[in-house]
Amino acid sequence: MSEPPCWDQLFCVGEYQVPLSRYIQGLKYRRQVWHAPELATLLAGEITTPAPILLSIPLHWRRQLWRGFNQSDYLARNLLQVWDNAHGGGRAIRYLAKAVKRTKVTRNQMGLNRRQRLLNLKQAFELTEKHLPSLQNQPHVAIIDDVVTTGSTVSEICKLLRKQGVQRIDIYCICRASKPVK
Repeated sequence: MSEPPCWDQLFCVGEYQVPLSRYIQGLKYRRQVWHAPELATLLAGEITTPAPILLSIPLHWRRQLWRGFNQSDYLARNLLQVWDNAHGGGRAIRYLAKAVKRTKVTRNQMGLNRRQRLLNLKQAFELTEKHLPSLQNQPHVAIIDDVVTTGSTVSEICKLLRKQGVQRIDIYCICRASKPVK
């Protein structure tokens, strides 16, 4: 028997297959950042009631330095831009770019099974002290990621948010690598 996910709802554009998988790989591994606005537009179309606070999955500073950017950050910023453009900046949605920090270097999740992913990410994140007041007892927060496979990455952050009293947590991702869990 499996446990229910730590989040309340997952919104995604589609399965991790062509053509979406190619766009994600281009964005993530070939620095094709021009895919982010279009992917964010597709994602925005799937979300009926956006959370007032957006967070993204952080990279460890070493990986971000090596890669040169964080794809989840690009998606979050572009998603916020899509909503701002659609509503003339009238929506009260904030993106807390530095609210979650990756505290340890982890192995790449690709190729790891669920158990290995969970162990790899154990205590890999923390909420930054600066943003704790903005997160405590919030009614609705969303975490943005490019791909959700087993859900182990977003689950670790959900646990931190639940400890702060966040009531509803949504996951916004471009692709789901298996059937969506809601």
